[in-house]
Amino acid sequence: MTVQGFPAYHRRVISHDLHALGFDAPDLDVLVNSAAEAGAVGVEDVGGFDLLAAYTDPSGARLALMKQKDRDEIETMASLVAPTTHPADLVRFSSTVALVDIYSHANLASMLTGESVLKLPAANRKHLARFLANVDDPVEIPLCPEPGDDTPRFIEHLRVGAVANQMLRVFESEEEYGRSHEGSLGGTGDLQFAAGTLISPWLMEINAGRATRGEASAVAEMTMVCKRVEKRTNELTDVDWYRIVGDTSIPMTLAAPANLPRVPHEGSIISGQVVPVVSLGTWEGESFWG
Repeated sequence: MTVQGFPAYHRRVISHDLHALGFDAPDLDVLVNSAAEAGAVGVEDVGGFDLLAAYTDPSGARLALMKQKDRDEIETMASLVAPTTHPADLVRFSSTVALVDIYSHANLASMLTGESVLKLPAANRKHLARFLANVDDPVEIPLCPEPGDDTPRFIEHLRVGAVANQMLRVFESEEEYGRSHEGSLGGTGDLQFAAGTLISPWLMEINAGRATRGEASAVAEMTMVCKRVEKRTNELTDVDWYRIVGDTSIPMTLAAPANLPRVPHEGSIISGQVVPVVSLGTWEGESFWG
């Protein structure tokens, strides 16, 4: 069987994050060329990039393509069309990594009066989460590489997801997770940890003064309580992947490979290293920058 010009039996895992979305190929060049031929869209010479483009697969998997002005090679980013959205403030620490502050949606009173979260005073917004994330359409977010010059951009409906960055662990239930070595103190099960977390180690390193903003990676540690699990097929490569909507510290959408050690389902706990990824929704629009 041939998909987009390359034999299926020659596909291989290029990286964990691309594999989580079914973007397997003989090599990265073949994948990028196939995405370009399949309808990637983008813009040249925008916001510090020579090229900023994306291929969005019908399955919801997205391959972002970026060439920065000071680099020769095209970089890729694994992303997805996440149905989970949140009000958020964003500050970009580097070309594609941003600090994300998530707020609660407008309450019933503000919805009845037509008042959006954006119009509410900052003191009245309930802060839910803070983490680092890759941004697949970053140029509209202020670049603030040094502390003290932060000018956040508020997005009322930020798409929030994550992509597996290693083989994830799957527990049948919160009870099984709580009895595990990972989910309890010392593995005894006597003191159990709640599932549903998202922690950015690099954010802690920056806050402790052990890393700069430019050095930071969006890699995070996550435990998710699965609410909805769908197996999807990447049409570019004919490789399956899971789109999982669940709860961490906030509701978000996870992309995970189809070859997980267990089949996830509603109520499963998924744990491991991920890369949070957010999108302003530019690639779903009909016009781009400039």
